[in-house]
Amino acid sequence: MRITKQQAGENRERVVAAAARLFRERGFDGVAVADLMGAAGLTHGGFYNHFGSKDELGAAACAHALSQSVAAIEAVADAKPGRKDVSLGDYRRRYLSRKSRDAKGFRCPMVAFGADVSRQSAAFQEQYADGLRRYLDGFVRALSAELGEGRADEGVRAQAIAQFSTMVGAVVLARGVAAADPPLSDEILADALASLERETAAEAGSREV
Repeated sequence: MRITKQQAGENRERVVAAAARLFRERGFDGVAVADLMGAAGLTHGGFYNHFGSKDELGAAACAHALSQSVAAIEAVADAKPGRKDVSLGDYRRRYLSRKSRDAKGFRCPMVAFGADVSRQSAAFQEQYADGLRRYLDGFVRALSAELGEGRADEGVRAQAIAQFSTMVGAVVLARGVAAADPPLSDEILADALASLERETAAEAGSREV
């Protein structure tokens, strides 16, 4: 029985979503096509009805995962003042939490794909770069709002890039030693968060003067 274009599109989306999850959990090279199709509830033989290669799927999965992260930071940037549950401070605390660190597949693709992206296809790398640019634009807007600025100037952008780089680096290190040295892993997360909070508070105070 032939499937409709709508069904074909839905099946493709299921494969992309499954791939985005499994690649974050196991890495790009740790997942076979059969695993991807099985996770999507589809047969192995149907893979090439949707994708020309695993590399093509990888680029689509990267774009899918990054779009979710971009949407999350944009929600923070666009939140109404006073919404502590969607504030940038809350976002930092969740990002640098034990719960996030210990997740099987870290939700942020900048962390999950960071070690692999330079070894992937040009299309994958382009999707990663585009997603990171859009994510940083959202982070700049969120930090600008947190600091009480009406616009995202060059100083705020530099600070946003430095802050997010600290967050990503801290998570990578904390995940790397979580099993072998849990106290060190906790220390990395706690100190990174404390440093970011002190820096943000000091910057916000200086802009009020």
